[in-house]
Amino acid sequence: MTEDKNKNNIDDDDFDIMLWDNNDSKKNSGFTIWKKQLKIMLNKNFVLQLRFWKSTLLMTIITPLIVMILLELLQLLAVNQNGKEILHPESYPLSGIENCKGPINLEGNCINLMFTNCIDGAICQRDSEVDKILENYVEKNNERMGLNWETDSSKWEDWDETKLSYTVTKRHDVIHVPNSNFMYDYALNHQNYTFFGVLFDIKKDNDITNYRYQIWYNSTLNKNQTDTLGSRVLSVSRGIDEAIASYANGNPNIKASFDVNLKDYPKIAQENLGESVISSLGSVFFFCSAMVIFINCLNTIVAEKESKIRFCMEMMGLYKSVYWLSWFIIYFVLIFINTIATIAFGMLFQYSFFLNTNIFILFILFFIFGIAMITLGFLLTTFVNSSRSAVLSGIFVLIIGFLFQSFLFSNAYLAYIWWSNSVNSIFRYIFSILPFFNFGRVYFDISSKSGSSVNVITGSVVKGTGFGMKDLSVIPADSFINMVLDLVYLNTPGKCILLMLLDIAIFIILTLYFDNVIPNEFGNCQPFYYFLLPSYWGAKNKNSSGNEWIKNTTEKYPPTYDKNKIDSDYLDHINYTCDSNNQSPVKVVNLKKSFGSGKNKKEVVKGSYLSFDKDRVVVFLGQNGAGKSTTINIMAGLTPPSCGDVSVYGKTLRNNLNEVQRELGICPQHDILYADMTAMEHLRLYTGLKGVTTDNLDKILEQRLKAVKLWTVKDARTNTYSGGMKRRLSMIIATIGDPNVVLLDEPTTGMDPLNRRYVWKFIEKFKKNRCIIVTTHSMEEADALGDDIIIMANGDIKAMGNGVHLKNKFGAGYRISMIAKEKKIDEVKNKVQEFVPGAKLEDDSAGALIYNFTKEQLKYIPEFIKYLDSNPDNIISNWGVSQTTLEEVFLLVIQDSSNRKMKK
Repeated sequence: MTEDKNKNNIDDDDFDIMLWDNNDSKKNSGFTIWKKQLKIMLNKNFVLQLRFWKSTLLMTIITPLIVMILLELLQLLAVNQNGKEILHPESYPLSGIENCKGPINLEGNCINLMFTNCIDGAICQRDSEVDKILENYVEKNNERMGLNWETDSSKWEDWDETKLSYTVTKRHDVIHVPNSNFMYDYALNHQNYTFFGVLFDIKKDNDITNYRYQIWYNSTLNKNQTDTLGSRVLSVSRGIDEAIASYANGNPNIKASFDVNLKDYPKIAQENLGESVISSLGSVFFFCSAMVIFINCLNTIVAEKESKIRFCMEMMGLYKSVYWLSWFIIYFVLIFINTIATIAFGMLFQYSFFLNTNIFILFILFFIFGIAMITLGFLLTTFVNSSRSAVLSGIFVLIIGFLFQSFLFSNAYLAYIWWSNSVNSIFRYIFSILPFFNFGRVYFDISSKSGSSVNVITGSVVKGTGFGMKDLSVIPADSFINMVLDLVYLNTPGKCILLMLLDIAIFIILTLYFDNVIPNEFGNCQPFYYFLLPSYWGAKNKNSSGNEWIKNTTEKYPPTYDKNKIDSDYLDHINYTCDSNNQSPVKVVNLKKSFGSGKNKKEVVKGSYLSFDKDRVVVFLGQNGAGKSTTINIMAGLTPPSCGDVSVYGKTLRNNLNEVQRELGICPQHDILYADMTAMEHLRLYTGLKGVTTDNLDKILEQRLKAVKLWTVKDARTNTYSGGMKRRLSMIIATIGDPNVVLLDEPTTGMDPLNRRYVWKFIEKFKKNRCIIVTTHSMEEADALGDDIIIMANGDIKAMGNGVHLKNKFGAGYRISMIAKEKKIDEVKNKVQEFVPGAKLEDDSAGALIYNFTKEQLKYIPEFIKYLDSNPDNIISNWGVSQTTLEEVFLLVIQDSSNRKMKK
């Protein structure tokens, strides 16, 4: 289009508006629109990611790098804390046995030594040889440790079977028990009371005596230590060997003494122990890396809901499936880049977890976990409506996941206990729907096989066997853990990954469901069974004819108004609206809206009946809270009505909301714009959502931006716009696709007088062949634009008609002001009464007279004006005539409404 300066001059009456080609628009429907919407939404999301490239870079690449650096620093810190390697540690003497401790809450109530010479359940006599041997042991141990255990065996307690249920209430030195079965059962029934047990089996063959004995102790206490027997067990064994040697010697004056020295294993430097930090803490850090994207997802999506941008896009025709899929694809790409960066940095830092694991498995683990967390984020966004709540929800999930990774997967026992036969299966099922639980389990399985360890005998580093594809289907094997926990339900790492895939599917389904059934900020929602409705699967509801719809609606929502209490013009309009011959494209029948319930219930729209015709601008006037914006929001489908219905070109609001919204364009009361997108990007976005195309798109957008003086700033981001500029852009967005009905809620708020007139000129030209409905507080705007004006107060329609009609009906008629010459005031007053009998003097001050003339007195005015104009008596120096203003009419109607409310 060649720019014609005259055509863009607001003062030019020949200013024409280029329109979309309706034939092209009709070709776009169904799946074609769906694809175009997906393309434009992906473009929008991609543009926003580029605009915030620093945060995008932080989420995808910098965060994994920071995680690796932190792990490396923690590894170096661990090296410094553990000191240098000790290849030849010093030896030290083996000590004796100290006193027993007993249970933690009953410290001191315990048995130092329990012994018997009867095997299993045998019944036999107490052996005096055993007593002598233990006397030697006790005496030597007392000497080593400075204890005072009783050394006289005759004073030792001798328990029988009745003592099996006895609870120890003090410290006992040495106790003889009937047999080894008793010793086993007592230790089992009274855990942590018995320090050591010794079973003697002395065999004599001719002159040879074979001294055999067993030392009973709690071996699990030392299972994870390099000293598998424990120095205490060695001390007991050394002591009994000394006692046997002393007894067998036969000379009580000669006591055997075995000097035993212990030496620790060589201490290997921490850097040679493999990546202990990444094995134990890696899952925590990599979880936090994914959580950065997770929290960003929550904040971004909820911010669109909070700012109402999303609702505006849906009202312009955006499919919910397109909305969610567009964000899923964007975060799919971000997670993909984050996963590649994590694996690359892990290999760059030479961590065995990454080097000894199949790279495809690494990708599956990090990528699927990231996607699972994003879909969980999608689900959470359906329950929160503010960015602050979204971030707090993200932090809550972060804390829970952090505890899972740092506590549940800190060792094999805690990692696998949930699959034990002794743990209630409900915990396993609940945890399985948490992506970070499955992630931690797989990470633990991989690190157990791919990490390095140290052979304490040779002091060499042993690399992990690695984790390959076949290991995904193999249940982790640890004989000790299996023995202790009885892991009958333990699954494979591959199944944990499948559970994360199942999580993704569940979260997506729940997101789509709750997004439809949870009421939005405006109260709109679908019934819980919406997916069973034919309309959900593409079947269109039958549109009733105008006559049938009027009849059905008035029967379903019968009128409740009092004919004697409403304006006569409005009553005529109600009858016109309900007339079966009414062909108006937009009809509103008994529209009501209430908020709250019970005592707090407030009815903000009280049964409106309206008809809107083509080629007309209808302006709503009213105080704040009068119901103007609520009426607009109901017609736009943003807020569900409490009663009544709306028909737009034969499509009803209650049965065909989506089809109604395709007929509409809306400029909401508050600007719904992306702060970091330009005016042209907004127009192209909403053009794509509308699914309208035309060969002249660029020319149309250019002309409309020029019409409201935004063309020169079309490529500037809207966060640089003033309030008036944003309103102008929002108004132009409402006209995209040339909708049949345009709803403008206070479109010129914040505009200067000049730009306001540009907008008025555009609206005046654009109303051809369409209905335009405007709400405003500006009387000047209502007078300039309104072909019809509707005045609302307290939810009721109080008056309606064009400006002249309202002024004539509610106004005082005409007002004439005159300035009388000096000492001529009385003459002027007499002349007024002469020409206009009964004229009412409104003001008389300093020679300035103001008279109001009623409608009944209008017939006298022409002759009186001729007299004033000729001034034959030379008694008037100046005069003027004016009509009642719309503001005066508005105040009169509102005041009358307020007075009636006060009387009630």
